[in-house]
Amino acid sequence: MRKTIYMSEPLICLAEETRGDSRRTSGFSRRLGEIVERYKIMLDIDAQKLPELTDSELEILGEVVMGSVIDARKIRGLHLDPLDAATGTPEERKGLAAKIEPLTAGQRLALVEKVEGQA
Repeated sequence: MRKTIYMSEPLICLAEETRGDSRRTSGFSRRLGEIVERYKIMLDIDAQKLPELTDSELEILGEVVMGSVIDARKIRGLHLDPLDAATGTPEERKGLAAKIEPLTAGQRLALVEKVEGQA
């Protein structure tokens, strides 16, 4: 099945890195497939270790995540974002921040994927 994908900045860099790489028989496509598989493995493992969130906490997190650029800075500071949300009570926002703070980067990504998948 042939698909067309948008060549965003990270994909352009990956294409450049894999160009002329004799160790990889199919270069870009093969490497992209490996990255996607590994990302899924990481998410599957880390999703098993996520804290239980209430419907209200999921709503707050949805406000924080939806429409946002998810980059390293967002993942590092994800535990602070609920404190500035308009959704939920101050106690709910503080409780959510406390649940997110001890999470690893992989767990935070899994949480973002979970919230985006429910939208």
